[in-house]
Amino acid sequence: MKTISLKLDPDTWDLVLDELGNIATVENPYACAQDVATACLAIRGECIYEKDTGVNYKELLNVKASTGAMAAALQVEALRMSYIARAEPTLINNRDTRRTTGVIAIVDTNGLDSSVTL
Repeated sequence: MKTISLKLDPDTWDLVLDELGNIATVENPYACAQDVATACLAIRGECIYEKDTGVNYKELLNVKASTGAMAAALQVEALRMSYIARAEPTLINNRDTRRTTGVIAIVDTNGLDSSVTL
């Protein structure tokens, strides 16, 4: 299955123009990784037309930090997309900086690998 998405600037998360001045698009596997990143960055209820899209960060941030719970929430959100066959988050919690970083390894239904750095 071919996946096409609007290309977003990874630094600003804004639309990008192609060399002709049109809105740029991307295909899989980049499109799949970008879609997973977008869904995992969204806070549940934030998207006006899709209230069920996004991670329920309010629920995750009100309990003692657990990378397992966060990874499970990210995996569930990534797998909601029909063209994602496998998503495996790996998270590292830095207690000194109180930041969590990691990566989500993705395989789409075409068998193409990609990843999202958190």
